Amino acid sequence: MTWDETALSGLQAQLAHEMLGRATAFALGPEARLVRGVVTSPQRGDVGRVVVWDGQRLDSSVAFDLPLTDLHGGNIPSGDLAAALRSALADCSEREVEQAPRDAFGIPVLDGSTAVHTFMARPRFHLTDALHAAAAGFAALPAPDEPAELRLRGFLLLDEATCRLYLDTPESEDAPPFGVDLPLRDEDGSVVVGVTAAHAALPALVSGELERLRKDVHDPYCRAVYDLVDWLCPAGIVGLKLPLPGDPAGPIARSPFRRRSRDDHPGTPRDRGPTFVSAH
Repeated sequence: MTWDETALSGLQAQLAHEMLGRATAFALGPEARLVRGVVTSPQRGDVGRVVVWDGQRLDSSVAFDLPLTDLHGGNIPSGDLAAALRSALADCSEREVEQAPRDAFGIPVLDGSTAVHTFMARPRFHLTDALHAAAAGFAALPAPDEPAELRLRGFLLLDEATCRLYLDTPESEDAPPFGVDLPLRDEDGSVVVGVTAAHAALPALVSGELERLRKDVHDPYCRAVYDLVDWLCPAGIVGLKLPLPGDPAGPIARSPFRRRSRDDHPGTPRDRGPTFVSAH
């Protein structure tokens, strides 16, 4: 079989989409935890059970029951649950695991509700969450009859504050992608957990003003690079705090900020989706 450039670009987009979901592995110091399974708790339908292990030994597995709704009855975004699970793993002791009840497969099961509700009150994000959020807006697979205006072909974390997304348009699928630099932190060192302004504005910029943001750099992975860092920061983007080097909080983010839509109120279910912050 012979693949033309358009078909190969589709395979590249599929690879980027697949690998994006693996950019937020549960790294804990020198160790890492992989997801072994996700199931519904047999006792409670409002709880999701996530099983993690070290990727080497099945007897290292431990399961966490995570509430799917918050204390007001609203759904908790899956991205928040994943970040809360990281906190639960970091705070979990060997004694708790040894004393935990076990499921039918012999896996210790811990109640993660306290970790989730604590996270909801005071989010703690990792830098990889920011990278994932920046790219996720362009990684959603479009409906067959509605092609995406921009398609994610790749992504790269450039440094502690910037990522580069590699994108193309329906008209340029047979050509190398172009690169767009996006901020992961603002001037205060706060993480930008979702760059909604970039996702909303880029299609219009591509058709007109993007060229004035062209960056004089060579990147072998794309045909041109456009710098949106200064365009987006400090233009009112609110971030979720990550500590700067030397912060005693360590590598995990802490923040008093929490986005809540104006129509949210206790007792009303809502589809909040991923945790994206607003840009003014």
